[in-house]
Amino acid sequence: MDFTGDLPAQVRALATQGVDAVLHLAGDGVQLAGLLRPGGRLASALGLSADAAEGSGVTVHAIMADTDAQTLGSLAAQAASGALRVPVTATYPLEQASQAFADFGAGALGKLAVTCS
Repeated sequence: MDFTGDLPAQVRALATQGVDAVLHLAGDGVQLAGLLRPGGRLASALGLSADAAEGSGVTVHAIMADTDAQTLGSLAAQAASGALRVPVTATYPLEQASQAFADFGAGALGKLAVTCS
């Protein structure tokens, strides 16, 4: 899908009755819920609640990160060993943090980082 285009039209061209499931990682969760067929399911990593899709005949599941000490320790070890890499596509000095947020909000691709040095 071309996220810069008319997403609902693109989805409906492929699935005229709607889709069975949506994974909400970015964008307008309510709009994405509207692409589901009745009985469909949406998993949201961005905190979309069931209330936001109420009355639409779909099920919303919030999926949030588990930030316990064991999980964070495992991630830190993987990052330290090089097994986990997060490619940063743009870096901003702290003074340009507002620009980083603006670029993120405008749909900048990849991971953005703000440095303090």
